[in-house]
Amino acid sequence: MNQRLPVLSLLAILFISGCKTAQLPASTSAALTATITEEGFLNCFAAGTSLNGKTVWCETSAVALDGKNLIFANDKDMPAGQSPVFTKTPETLADSTQSPTYLTQPTFTRARKYEDFAQTPDRKFILLTTAFDRIKPGSHDWDAYNTILYWRSGDEQHPKVLAPDDTSRNSMVYRQRIAQVLANNEFPGEMPYFKIEGLAATDNQLLFGIREMGKSYESFTYQAKIISVSYRTEKNGNTERIRLLDDWKLINDFDLANADPTLPKPLGLSSLEYDPFQKRFWMLTSQEDNKNGKLDAYLWTATSEELYGNKPFTLVRDPAGQPVHTAGHKAEDLTPLDGNRLLLICDDDTSRTTVGSRIRQPNQAAYTIVTVSNQRNRRSQ
Repeated sequence: MNQRLPVLSLLAILFISGCKTAQLPASTSAALTATITEEGFLNCFAAGTSLNGKTVWCETSAVALDGKNLIFANDKDMPAGQSPVFTKTPETLADSTQSPTYLTQPTFTRARKYEDFAQTPDRKFILLTTAFDRIKPGSHDWDAYNTILYWRSGDEQHPKVLAPDDTSRNSMVYRQRIAQVLANNEFPGEMPYFKIEGLAATDNQLLFGIREMGKSYESFTYQAKIISVSYRTEKNGNTERIRLLDDWKLINDFDLANADPTLPKPLGLSSLEYDPFQKRFWMLTSQEDNKNGKLDAYLWTATSEELYGNKPFTLVRDPAGQPVHTAGHKAEDLTPLDGNRLLLICDDDTSRTTVGSRIRQPNQAAYTIVTVSNQRNRRSQ
């Protein structure tokens, strides 16, 4: 009898421990807090740059860390010899004396209105999508607004167009499938208008974040919908191609408008990213009210189980319980710098926004670095 007591005690301890673990799983989003630890301005090109007689503004909408280089994408056209896609090192991010390196391959300069980078979790591929928000019936003039590019990490000199073949100059072939997935009672069959502002990659799927949808670019509602499609890689000699399967579906329909009554309205998805360090997804939602000078963006997170289970994202808060947001700036993309830091890049359009006492110039873009703390992991160390 007495010999069985230690065994029963051990079972009781394991049972209690298991209950505690179930109450707070390791992947819980509620265990996170974050703090803004740095803000600054990035010089995208030389002051005074113009195109067709008009001042060019740096309106950066995408960022990714590819090895030792940060890659940015501006959603506006650039003069000949420059490019909307450029690189800088993290060490020279705020250094105005160090000019960016422009990626001037025709594939980069041909596509229009870039919105978001993505990286595969193994860091093998970089992807870059445009907004898919413009088409011109009966014409191919706006096909370039419907383009997804990809390349091997470290080989940005050889970007490829994501398409079922090897000769397409854009990704228009996928537009209708996305429109069909977004169909609803008001627009059965397919959605007339939508805008992509988020792109993330898992080991076998691409995820697209939808910011706007509706009748047209003049009549739409802000959204935070996420669509998935599976992909595979094909190898032919030294060349690798990404191919999409045809299993497009809506996997998360986050009701952003009713998520938190204290947040400003309207907000719409402006970035989606998978973080292989934290093993979770990040989402940015931004407000743009240029008429009243109101720009802002909020940081959200979800585990894979939450995202694929169509569960709400969790609003990331600081240690004092306040939402983490980029007051006065419209953050449009983010990239993990390491296991606990995120770099957010802002598209403030043509607003003269500020960082401290500094006033943004047309050739500059604001950036923010957020440091993340996982309270549960810290307690377990």
